[in-house]
Amino acid sequence: MTKQVNAVSSACFLTLRMLRKIFRWIPADTRKTVTHALVTSRLDYGNTLYAGTTAKLQNRLQRIQNASARLILDVPRNSHISAHLRHLHWLPVSKRITFRLLTHAHKALHNKGPEYLNRRLSFYVPTRPLRSAGLALAAVPRTRRSTAGGRSFSFLAAKTWNSLPTSLRTTQDHSAFRRLLKTWLFEQR
Repeated sequence: MTKQVNAVSSACFLTLRMLRKIFRWIPADTRKTVTHALVTSRLDYGNTLYAGTTAKLQNRLQRIQNASARLILDVPRNSHISAHLRHLHWLPVSKRITFRLLTHAHKALHNKGPEYLNRRLSFYVPTRPLRSAGLALAAVPRTRRSTAGGRSFSFLAAKTWNSLPTSLRTTQDHSAFRRLLKTWLFEQR
């Protein structure tokens, strides 16, 4: 995974360096569109795979997002960036990974996703009457190894899904779920 993060970060920083030369003459809304097309899309492509990575690797990806926000808003390099990320309505990289993981989990649990993901997740159905029966919990698979098994989609998605509030877990509509999830993740900062 380190090679993948290194490749993404070097490509994104190279793109940002080239964009910096022309961005003085471009308005902020166009800057945002161009940056989203060339940089943010690379960060988001397959970012569910980054869910089990170390904080160090996720930090490298966060620096790319911070540099993109500084470039769009023309913010000095030494100023704090979190308020500017919120202004752009961008979640931090770790929250973006969680967002993507949970949207895939929502699709899989409601049989709206690809078949290979639908088979990986299912709702928890207790064998006897329990209070947790109507809470839309995901069944967490057992893992034999804490490293590889703990990073699998089935395990991470189920654990993260079960940590959501009940109002989010019981939402059926996918677009409403995405909207509520993004709001909830913004509040979790």
